[in-house]
Amino acid sequence: MFSMLTKKILTRNEWATLLFGLALTFGLILRIFPGLLSGFPINDGGMLFSMIRDLRANGFILPAFTTYNNSQIPFAYPPLGFYVAGLLSLFGISELTILHWLPIFVSIASIAVFYLFASALLADRARGAVATLFFALTIGNYDWQIMGGGLTRSFGVLFFILSIYSVYRLFQHGTWKSILLTGLFCSLAVLSHPEISLATTVSCALVWIFYGRTWKKTFHAFLIALIAILLTAPWWGSVLAYHGPAPFLSVVRTGAYSESQLSMLLAAFFGPAALFTLFGFLRIIGVIWGLAKRQFFLVAWVLLPYFVEPRSAGGISYFPSCLLIALAVTEALPALLEWIQQKMGRAITPRDFTQRGWLTVGLFVVVLYFFVMGVLFDFSLANTSLKPPLPQEAMEWVRQNTLAGSQFFILTRNSGIMTDPIQEWFPALTDRRSQTTMQGLEWTLGENFFPRLDAMILLQKCDDVMCVENWSAENGLGFTHVMIEKSDRTKNLLDSFANDGRYLLVYENSKYMVFQK
Repeated sequence: MFSMLTKKILTRNEWATLLFGLALTFGLILRIFPGLLSGFPINDGGMLFSMIRDLRANGFILPAFTTYNNSQIPFAYPPLGFYVAGLLSLFGISELTILHWLPIFVSIASIAVFYLFASALLADRARGAVATLFFALTIGNYDWQIMGGGLTRSFGVLFFILSIYSVYRLFQHGTWKSILLTGLFCSLAVLSHPEISLATTVSCALVWIFYGRTWKKTFHAFLIALIAILLTAPWWGSVLAYHGPAPFLSVVRTGAYSESQLSMLLAAFFGPAALFTLFGFLRIIGVIWGLAKRQFFLVAWVLLPYFVEPRSAGGISYFPSCLLIALAVTEALPALLEWIQQKMGRAITPRDFTQRGWLTVGLFVVVLYFFVMGVLFDFSLANTSLKPPLPQEAMEWVRQNTLAGSQFFILTRNSGIMTDPIQEWFPALTDRRSQTTMQGLEWTLGENFFPRLDAMILLQKCDDVMCVENWSAENGLGFTHVMIEKSDRTKNLLDSFANDGRYLLVYENSKYMVFQK
């Protein structure tokens, strides 16, 4: 197969189609595989589960609050995913099935859209296919999109790509139809995910700075912004009417702005976890090459997220990073090889990168490498879900056998509070309050969100009853029940509660124990 590809039997467009087909096929497999393994929405999504049901119960009119965790959390989250899921549930599809599979299929669709986007910005289908390969297969890119919480994140990514692609095309050769379509895509991006809202606004502004600084194009940009404001008004208008600006101000304060943005940028590009990986190494080459070839838009786009939205900077920077990597692979590396050949006194035969056998074979090796590593990663990703039946059995018992006003501490010794699935799913599946669940509090705690998160991490380090009770008193969060996950890490904690006469073991299975105070 490799010999066939190196004998120039493929045209440039055929080469691009083949590479894109590989990216799409293997990207599809890597996204579906963990869904097949998990048997439940991957990792998170519990709060979204409750919000879908809240929306349906309110006749598809945005309610003031979500019932999630009985915490009076404003229903301020961008609602597009909830409406799509709610409408699908009218056809008899369960909310759990929707959260399990819809994010996966939307993420797969984003691969095809990214190919159109990359081909347009690089003005070349073949380079667009190389960028799509890295976008579709790089580990750490797709996992958050295909989780249960990917219901909002996957739609956000899809419409973010469509928005930037559409804005760029509009500034190249705009029509009234494209203005309306661009305004629609930007609106859907804003209605998908809070961090994507800011990323879309800032990225579109960057496209205007580089490609739209004429009176006509500026007017088009104004019309797009006006359309987006009008189409999203029912959402943000209802939130302002119910709560004022407080929820939006609160969520902005959780953007990690207190950290040094420059330090985060340097760590993201030059830290060992980034620099000593294929993706990170090629990205550095791409940035250097982009500067040398005056690709200032892509370089600026890679850097800008770290100064605008630090918490999600890596995810947003990923899009232009893939484009710069495509330039590194198709331009910088061939140029380096030719320079070496010149220094060695060898004759150089100018050839298109699609006709360089070593590059084609190298990309196939990259595809296989990413696929093998992706399959291994998918096994660990699937293990982050609450695989039936033990977690669900324990939570169903809690729902049926405890009072509605009960307050729980969920103790797993897992310091990753925001990525511990039992923490998020417990309130959704039990209708009981979890004092240790952080999801949703970004809309209410504001600058106190991270101090609360740090406190929760300390609680998870507790190894006995006294530690838990002292933490409860110091933080003003009481509890009536404690649910502890069985593991080697929690053995001392379990023994401490079991041997304390003030606590009664009321439920146990092979995975969890519930104690009543």
